[in-house]
Amino acid sequence: MKKHTKIASMLMLAAAVFFAAGCTKPDDPPTPDGPDVPTIPEGAVDGLFTINDQGGKVYFSQGNLQYQASTNTWRFAEHQWNYVGGSDCYGVHYGNVEGSTNSLVSPTYDGWIDYFGFGTSGWDNGNLLYHPYDIGSEETCYYGFGPGGSLTGENANADWGVYNAISNGGNRPGLWRTLTKDEWEYILNGRDGSRFAFAKVNEVYGFLLLPDDWNDITYHLDYINSPETPVEEANEISLSVWATLESKGVVFLPCGGWSNYCTEFGYQVEVKSPGTGAMYWSSSYTIPPDAVEGYPYIVEGGYGGSLVVVTDVSSYLCQVRLVQDVK
Repeated sequence: MKKHTKIASMLMLAAAVFFAAGCTKPDDPPTPDGPDVPTIPEGAVDGLFTINDQGGKVYFSQGNLQYQASTNTWRFAEHQWNYVGGSDCYGVHYGNVEGSTNSLVSPTYDGWIDYFGFGTSGWDNGNLLYHPYDIGSEETCYYGFGPGGSLTGENANADWGVYNAISNGGNRPGLWRTLTKDEWEYILNGRDGSRFAFAKVNEVYGFLLLPDDWNDITYHLDYINSPETPVEEANEISLSVWATLESKGVVFLPCGGWSNYCTEFGYQVEVKSPGTGAMYWSSSYTIPPDAVEGYPYIVEGGYGGSLVVVTDVSSYLCQVRLVQDVK
């Protein structure tokens, strides 16, 4: 009996060793060498855009930059087609951010704004107008915004994304920045293939920026890279289709309008071309030879036209779309 018991015990021990060995996790197989896959930043659209001949790439933020003065909070718009807008000279309101308007901007305003003077990040750059809620006055009407130079180098803190923490974009300073004039021009005109198209997304006119790996088979778009697109020919994009395009890395710049606080109606924010025109800041600035003052570069577009990079006066209030460099 003892002999049988001893044999049974030995068999049970052998079985335990066998099953234990079978449950042991094998060593992970070696990972083959290959290109690193970039991590998509918080608050970014999952699409890569080349910005220069050296192959530098960026991600665009998930929406236009917005600011709430009462809490000193920065955020990206919830949707790419969101724009705050405001009231035109007839008192008609435009925009789709509930409870918010650029027309009521002030240091204590508790709604959201998305029109900003050039370089108004909140960093004291020596200009009288450097807060995001600054709109100017009669004394500063032709003085303009900004540090009197590009938002780079010693003036980098005048860039909204460099100086501020974006609450839904990583929530710390230094993660985001504004594209330079040359980078905007490269995205619009320097890349191969399909680059942009005029569209209407969720009843909002604007411009689609197509990522580097865009495949025309994904969705048929008319008037791709077209310098002029008739309004009635804008690509009509439903929310269901937009969800697909956005998942493929497409960026949408809404025609949210702009403002010039020096108007015939006084020194106030009078919204221009809301829903029909787009003006976005670059970080670049130029001073022509023998000029008394310089001019910042903006990206401008609208009904029937294409996005172009031009210089304009620094008293404008424009929208901001930030990017993050791919490390």
